[in-house]
Amino acid sequence: MKLTDKQNKFCHEYLVDLNGTQAATRAGYSQKTANEQASRLLANVNIQEYIAKLQLKVQERTEITIDMVVKELA
Repeated sequence: MKLTDKQNKFCHEYLVDLNGTQAATRAGYSQKTANEQASRLLANVNIQEYIAKLQLKVQERTEITIDMVVKELA
């Protein structure tokens, strides 16, 4: 899975707030088309796989699971 520098940056920025439009803008895509670009990028299987890998790394590093967060909120 070979991503461009911009796509790679988008994936990392997406993890900041899970906002595709904002991630696209921060990654260098045009603000005018950021929403469409984000939709296209998030539909890309290679990008989905890379985001999933990044999320897993964050989970392993922090040792926090979704179940732990839900329990804490409850």
